[in-house]
Amino acid sequence: MVGFYAYQRLFLHAPEALIWSDLYFRPHWQLFFDLFNSIPLLGLAALVSWRVGATGALAFFASMLLHCLSDLPLHNDDAHAHFRPITSWRFQSPISYWDPRYYGHLFAAAETLLVQLGAGVLLRSPVRAWRIIGALTLASYALFIAFAVLVWLPDAA
Repeated sequence: MVGFYAYQRLFLHAPEALIWSDLYFRPHWQLFFDLFNSIPLLGLAALVSWRVGATGALAFFASMLLHCLSDLPLHNDDAHAHFRPITSWRFQSPISYWDPRYYGHLFAAAETLLVQLGAGVLLRSPVRAWRIIGALTLASYALFIAFAVLVWLPDAA
């Protein structure tokens, strides 16, 4: 998603409104996003990784699976086809993690709170690597908020 956005915004200079109202929903982009959110494909990749003993790849694909399972019930009109290539069916949830029309303001606040709490726990870890991950998580959230304020709020005005 970040790559899609960067490509559209930085290289093609597409305006925000066009990116999120039209370009994101074009069939070729939807197929691209669906493949990276495919529970069957990610499950297969995790299984193969486990069978060949590739623990790093297993952790990567397992984290993607966890993301997809938590993502599945949190999209309305922008739902992914999480079961491609088996089916192109999309579960359109009555709630959204971002869209205020579908309680997105509540879920965004809850997600932010949970991430901040998790990062705070990591910052208190005796393991240096976990503390670094906690600090990077907080820094990435701060950068995202700064980006949103600078780029998206002026467009909303």
